[in-house]
Formats: sequence, C-alpha cells, structure tokens
Amino acid sequence: MEKPFLLNNLKLDEEALRKIFVFNLNQIHLILLYLTECLPLIAKATCYGDLENIINEEILSDVKVQLFRISDIFMQLNIVPNQNCPSKLNELLPNLNYKYEYEQMDSLSKDLSIVFYLQKLLSIKENHFQILKSIANSLNSINIKSYLQYNCDECKNNKEMLTLVAKDYIESNINTFLR
Repeated sequence: MEKPFLLNNLKLDEEALRKIFVFNLNQIHLILLYLTECLPLIAKATCYGDLENIINEEILSDVKVQLFRISDIFMQLNIVPNQNCPSKLNELLPNLNYKYEYEQMDSLSKDLSIVFYLQKLLSIKENHFQILKSIANSLNSINIKSYLQYNCDECKNNKEMLTLVAKDYIESNINTFLR
C-alpha cells in the first residue's frame, strides 16, 4: 500500500493544533519539574565547584524561570497542567542516566559524564520549546511566543556553558597525560 503525500492544501485545524500544543506543553512542564527536583542532587554529585556552580546558579535558576513561564502559559490558555501525562516521559528522563560506574572513574570523568547527561536533557528541552514555538504561531499570542523564545535561548546558552566546561575538562585531562 502506497503512502499518500502531503499536499500544500492540507492543514491541521485550530483545535488539533491546540491539542498538540497542550500535550507538548504538559511534556515540557514535566521535564522542568523533574529538573527542579534532580538538579540539586546532580550538583552535589559533581567533583569540581565549577560545574556545581553552573548547575546551581545558572541552569537551575533558568529552569525555575522557564517553569514560571510555562505555568503562565497554562494560565493564559485557562488550562491546568496535567501531572499524569500519558507518555513514557516520566520513565525516560531518569533512564537517561548520568550514573556510570563511578568506582572506575576519575573525578574529571565523573563530571564529564554529568555534563553529557545535562546536554541530553537540555537538547530535549530545547526541541520541545522549538516545536511549541512553531505551533504557538497559530495561537496568535505574542506573549506565549516570546516566553518560548526566551526558554529556547536559555537552553542554548546553558548548552554553550556546558560545552565550555566539557572542553576545559577534556583539555585538563589531556594536559595531565602529556606531562
């Protein structure tokens, strides 16, 4: 059986777009709640203060602001966030685990594995915000689009900070071997 091709005359109706938007808004809400809970624990698991400070002072504070913005979007849409989202998101996020066999790792490797974990989570967040932002165009709300754009920008900035930390860790590790 041949699959049909999408023609330019097909569009989702407003109700379908709104359902998709709300579903994904609930998804990102759960991600942000998860991060609010687990980021302080991840920060405590770090070995070096640089990464701990970035997690506690930058990423966690951004997550709290993003959560506020998402909550405000729910209020603007007169919708209550669904804490029991039907997806497997609640199971997926903890399984993107940063806890490897720490007994076999040095401190830099431990922190680097945390950086990789956080990069994965930030990518998931950023993708959700991008999709929500594109759907928000149909909602005709500049405020909602602005909130989502700010959240995207913060994710990008956090990812760049973590990339710099990873680079610093890798160069430190290489310099140790070169001596």
